[in-house]
Amino acid sequence: MDKGALQIVEYWDLVPAVVGGVIGALAGGIPAWLLAKRQSDETLRRDREQRVDNQKALAFSVVVKLLHVINSTISLSNHVKSCLALRNVPDHADMEPWQVLVPMIGHADEGSIRFTADEMGVFAAANEYDFMQDMMLLAVRHSSSLATFQEYCVMRNEFRAIGPKLADFDGQIGGGWLTPEEVDSFKPYTIPMNNVVVGLDAGLEEDVRLARTVAERFGPVTAKLFGVAKFADLTFPSDDELAAMRQAPITGT
Repeated sequence: MDKGALQIVEYWDLVPAVVGGVIGALAGGIPAWLLAKRQSDETLRRDREQRVDNQKALAFSVVVKLLHVINSTISLSNHVKSCLALRNVPDHADMEPWQVLVPMIGHADEGSIRFTADEMGVFAAANEYDFMQDMMLLAVRHSSSLATFQEYCVMRNEFRAIGPKLADFDGQIGGGWLTPEEVDSFKPYTIPMNNVVVGLDAGLEEDVRLARTVAERFGPVTAKLFGVAKFADLTFPSDDELAAMRQAPITGT
């Protein structure tokens, strides 16, 4: 055998060893790859479950805040409406708004409630941008209305300290006589208070409408978001129920 033929034979002698090495590497690598893929899939599954759990926890946090904001909005609106309804009673038709809207006892301060970026991110990720903005707007409007009512209460209490003193009472309604000059002298105080009451009443109408919209949409939006039949529904009083809550108070003896 010449030199060239010897080299060819020696080359072919290496082939079985190389092929065997490749097959052995594949035989060892495939199970390792399958195991790694299974572990990766399991990690991804746990991550998805954890992400959903985190989103549900944030959504429940939104539920709690919405309950406070919506209940407070309804409570404040009903109080203002029921006080102003007193002017529909014939005997009190001549009373001005500031004379009938009284401070509310026991009303909790919920004006500082705000939604966090993480809470709103749950709805942004689901492309519910309009609903997210409605919730944020509701919290801001409620805070503004509550601050306005509190400022009005301060204005009214300050005026009572310097205003006319009541001479007689018919149940809860106090009265007295003022000359036209005295009435005019108090207008720098009473006109701003009346303006605040009228503006507050109109603003609360919008607050209630927005609160109803948010309450009605929350259940369907979250059920779709988490792929469940029901996540958390927020109830809202009907128009008839609201009307019953807004009756003028009984003031007679």
